[in-house]
Amino acid sequence: MKIPSFLFVTLASVVTFAGCTKDHASKDSASSEAVPLFQAKKGIRLPDEMKKVLGVEIAEVSERPMQRQVRKMARVYREARAGAPAAAIATLTQEEARELKPGAEVRLSGGGDERQLAGKLTRLDPQSYAGLDQVEALLELTGEPLQLTVGTVVSVVFVVGEPTSVIAVPQAALLTAADGTFVYALNGEHFTRTKISTGAANEGFTEAKDGLYPGDVLVVKGVESLWLIELSALKGGTPCCAMPKKETASAK
Repeated sequence: MKIPSFLFVTLASVVTFAGCTKDHASKDSASSEAVPLFQAKKGIRLPDEMKKVLGVEIAEVSERPMQRQVRKMARVYREARAGAPAAAIATLTQEEARELKPGAEVRLSGGGDERQLAGKLTRLDPQSYAGLDQVEALLELTGEPLQLTVGTVVSVVFVVGEPTSVIAVPQAALLTAADGTFVYALNGEHFTRTKISTGAANEGFTEAKDGLYPGDVLVVKGVESLWLIELSALKGGTPCCAMPKKETASAK
């Protein structure tokens, strides 16, 4: 995973705020104890002040209605002209095509513009790829605000089936690394990096197929900062922070 340069500044702030490592944790005052920010098999433990500094926010996992989506690339084969919208072609598998019908609405984007374009599926032609388990999908850009030239490649989203209730998490809570997709889930006093399988994505949320349950608490802002703390610990350093000592029975 490539780390944006501005996040290294965040990591520097973490270390400065923590003010210690294992090598000089003994310099803390008698009224506090040095606690590593990251512990293997537990995760990251942050004092409240550091959560504010790093902009860490949490929220409960919940269920919400979502529809499965199929994302494909399509190529424009006809430009818009008087009385006829632009048209594009995409390739689907037989299984994907079974759940779609002509007339279904689709969303397209690309062609040098960040706006989404309205479109519809006009035809499914399984004969074009006979024996290859592929179906040709013809699309029209019904609400096209742009002049797309022949050969332009656009991204198209097909909405499949009826909405179903699924466990969904904000997309800002997701951490995509080389070995999968993760979230930071609250486990006692620690935020533990947890691997999940994702499904449909819609309106800023992504389906979590496994790894989470309704009511679980996740970090939904500041995920990159937690990842950098963990990376710092795994790659050599051990950021830590002075925390007030817990009172013992004899001290009361």
